Order: sequence, then C-alpha cells, then structure tokens
Amino acid sequence: MNAGSPGHSNNSAAGRAVVQSLSRIAEELVRSGRGGAVAWQGKTLATHFQPIYSVGEATCVGFEALLRATDAAGGQIRPERLFEQVFRDGDGVLLDWICRAMHLRRFAIVDPGDRKLFINVHPEAAVKEAGSARDFAEIIRFYGLTADRVCVEILEGACADEGVLREAVAAYRSLGCDIAMDDFGIGRSNFDRIVKLRPDVVKIDRSVLTEAVGDRKARLMLPSIIELLHEAGAEVAIEGIESGNEALLAMDSGADLLQGFHFAAPSATPPDDPLTQRILGELLRMRGARLAAVGAD
Repeated sequence: MNAGSPGHSNNSAAGRAVVQSLSRIAEELVRSGRGGAVAWQGKTLATHFQPIYSVGEATCVGFEALLRATDAAGGQIRPERLFEQVFRDGDGVLLDWICRAMHLRRFAIVDPGDRKLFINVHPEAAVKEAGSARDFAEIIRFYGLTADRVCVEILEGACADEGVLREAVAAYRSLGCDIAMDDFGIGRSNFDRIVKLRPDVVKIDRSVLTEAVGDRKARLMLPSIIELLHEAGAEVAIEGIESGNEALLAMDSGADLLQGFHFAAPSATPPDDPLTQRILGELLRMRGARLAAVGAD
C-alpha cells in the first residue's frame, strides 16, 4: 500500500489519536501528583536528575532525568524491571509518556536555565509515535522548554520495527531535539543501530568501562571504539563512572562526556555542586600533568 493511499492515512490518523490519548492521560496523572511524585497502579513515581559533564568545557552541560519508583510498602523498584512488567501488561507506552511528562514538569521547576535535559524513551514507545512527534513537541513547549534543550535518549531494547524507529528518531530530530543512544555495548545498542539512527551522542554502558579497567586488551580497545563512534558523527559519553581512575581512563580513551556517582548521585534537584566542578578540574589537571610528563620523556 503506498503512502498516499486512504488506508495509510487512516492508520496514521488512528495512531496519532492513540498517542494524543496517552499524552492526555499522562499529563492528567502528572498534574494530579503531589510534591512532584505521581501515583500510578499502586506505585509512586518520581524524578531524579544526574549531571553530565563535558571534558572539553570542564563543566556540567546537562542532566539525565531518571525514574525512581517505589511500591505501596515503600520498597524501591528497579526502573528496568518496572518497564519489563508494564510492557508485558500492555501499559509500557503509557508509562513512558507518564515519565516524560513528569520529568519535564519537574525540570521546569528546578531548571537552571542553560543545561540540556536528557529524557529516556523506550524504542517501542518511539515506534508508536513515529508519525505523532508534534504531540511531544507540544508537551515540551507546555513546560516552557525549547526542543533544542531536550535530548531524546533511546534506551537499549528490542522494538518491533527498526525502520519505524528510524522514522521516529528523524521526527524527534525535526523538532530540534538531539538524539542519544543509551547503553552502547549491550543488547540492541550496537553499531547497527548507530548506523541507522545516527545519534548525536552515544552513551557507553558501564559494563564496557568495567571490562576496560580489569582487562588490558579491553582497555586498549576502548579508544578505538570511541574513535569509531566519533567517525560516525557522535559525541561519546561514558556513564556509570564510580572512581577517579575510571574517570581518567574515560578521558584518556577520548570520551567527550562523563556521568556517574563519582561526580554526583541522582537527586530530586539537579546537583551543581562547586565541589564536583573542582573534582573534574583536578582530574583534568592530573591528566594534563601526566601527558606533559610523557611528552617530556
């Protein structure tokens, strides 16, 4: 069936109606929440932010919005487990929209005004709205942000149609959003998806960094992987950094962006601690001194 046929038009209209319905439900739930939290299906959902630091600029350039979920007894629920469950139950796309609306609403309250917001989007949710990106644009505008301050972070995970995922990513980009690909090195976050999606940022999973720390061959391969990602047109972030040695390895390997508990834990208010800036500055100083010493030999 060609793109101009009535059947295609009807399917597109039906798909957009579903997305509009989900976005309205999500927004109503978020507005009814208290203290920034949302009650949904016996669980409490909230937003935490973790800063992302630029090596070249030696400063915080953005925040990743992260889901924090608890059950009725107050027990923590891992976000990936929650999404696995609700996608099995058929509510995964709705949860994805709830999280987006919740993150945007919370960021509007605490926004420092000059940083980028990284918002996770599940591939299946992206596929559902491939022809309805303007609904996402509307909710971004509603909370006072511009699309160029939002980076859509496509999560690792399978989706029904990688071709439609590529269309969805193109639609997000047409709004002015940047595109990031999360968890590179595991599952579907691989070079095949990079070639198809052409992300602006690729976030290397912590497991790759951990392997590089503990294995010489993996350590020697990490700079080559980052160079390939650069050649594909992407900035490279390494996430899950938990020590100064890991941060130095990431910088030595050519990473552009750094994220992890070594710099700041996720928190309800975007952390912008001068101490963290000093930690990054000291790491850069140490690296510079080491490179100078090597050059003098």
